[in-house]
Amino acid sequence: MARKKSRTRAVWASIGIATIPVDASAHLVNTGLGPIYDGAVHFAVSPEAILPVVAFGVLAGLGGWANARTAVLILPVAWIAFGFAGMLFGPLAINPAFESLPLMILGGLAAADIRMPALATGSLALLLGAFEGYNFGSAYSTARDGLPALAGSAGLVFVLIAFVSAAVLKANWDWTRIAMRVVGSWTAASGMLLLGWGLR
Repeated sequence: MARKKSRTRAVWASIGIATIPVDASAHLVNTGLGPIYDGAVHFAVSPEAILPVVAFGVLAGLGGWANARTAVLILPVAWIAFGFAGMLFGPLAINPAFESLPLMILGGLAAADIRMPALATGSLALLLGAFEGYNFGSAYSTARDGLPALAGSAGLVFVLIAFVSAAVLKANWDWTRIAMRVVGSWTAASGMLLLGWGLR
């Protein structure tokens, strides 16, 4: 009985320690492996940047080979180009709620399984690369090694969009396509939550 009480006290003490508020500050990721890896890891730990790319990969894969190729080619290039612009001009004063728009739009399109021509997919890739790439590049506007970090993030974007779209293209069964559309709906729902959080 005494042992059970001591365990209960230890659990409550751990919960109390975990809930003590501490100062938090935003910072760029420093892996110690160099700026290219820093940029890749910065992207990897940013769910608000990963989820739109995943949703776009699902959408491109559902559209067929031409759409997937267009997405894989244009998105990383637009990411680097607009990321470089973000490094030059710095952050824009926009409401954080706007970060939810790519999640809701791309997730909604993937969930609806809307078929679109490759030109439309390329336009979406350009817009996504412009928005997310600029945000990412602007975070490195004062960093000395911003360009290699940007290249590292774009490399991971290329791998992610290629992997997701290829996985969707190989999903030949009806239930797998439905599962991919569910991923899109969850992404859109995440965007709605982010929008509500930004507007609160």
